[in-house]
Formats: sequence, C-alpha cells, structure tokens
Amino acid sequence: MSKLLYCLCFLALLGCASSEPAPKEEPVNVDEIRANAAQAYQELNAEQVEK
Repeated sequence: MSKLLYCLCFLALLGCASSEPAPKEEPVNVDEIRANAAQAYQELNAEQVEK
C-alpha cells in the first residue's frame, strides 16, 4: 500500500514539474483606477444633486 502511495506522489510531482508556468498578468495602473473611480463618483454626485 505504501509503495502505491509513493508512486502516486512521485507521479504527482512529475506532473507539477512538467506543467507550464502560469502566464504573467499585465501590471495594474493604480493611478488610472483612482482617476476613473473619482470621475465616476463625481458623476454620481452630479446626478444626485440634479434630482
């Protein structure tokens, strides 16, 4: 039983080692996100003031 477990662990390690690495994500532009959020907040406030 232990030999079977060792074989399965070894095969799992081989599978992980041969898999492709995860693709790199694009960098996040925090300033752009903040600017978009501020603009959306201003537009929301403008709509509430008009009502």
